Amino acid sequence: MHTGLLQSFSVMLALANVQTAEVLKSALMQQRMRLVSSAVNNRDAVSQMQDNHYNLIVIEEDFPELGAADFCRFLRLTNTSMAVAPVIYGIKNAEKKNVLAARDAGASKIVRTPFSASSLIDTLEATVREARPFIQTSSFNGPDRRIAHSGPYSGIERRKGQHGWMSVEEQKRILEG
Repeated sequence: MHTGLLQSFSVMLALANVQTAEVLKSALMQQRMRLVSSAVNNRDAVSQMQDNHYNLIVIEEDFPELGAADFCRFLRLTNTSMAVAPVIYGIKNAEKKNVLAARDAGASKIVRTPFSASSLIDTLEATVREARPFIQTSSFNGPDRRIAHSGPYSGIERRKGQHGWMSVEEQKRILEG
């Protein structure tokens, strides 16, 4: 059961399969999201980004022309609020090198494709609920890659307060406009 958490969000689907994108688009629109668009390639995605504001992006590994990793890196380097938008990155083969490539490109969440509409909605909701601080440095732009398994971090917080560290609250403020 979905919570309606996504109703204030706009999502861009950057998927290799146009038919899959249309099915997912229909399912997301049933969640009463503000806007759901699908792009057929990187040029179409950039064109749509100039006309619309997206605060959730879904990219598939073999997105035409640039591919997901390069498109995700490009997105993270743009001078727009979309640079901090959560990115769901779909991969076909969950080998370590593919997962690390997605993570290093700035993906917020990595999922195995193909995915169902229900699992995509669950993933989008989880990504919004579990937002992480955002890091912007010369070598990496994306959500904090550390994953805590044992409660809150209790050591010295080297990133917090540094140039390039952005809190979850600041991200939400930027994404909401």
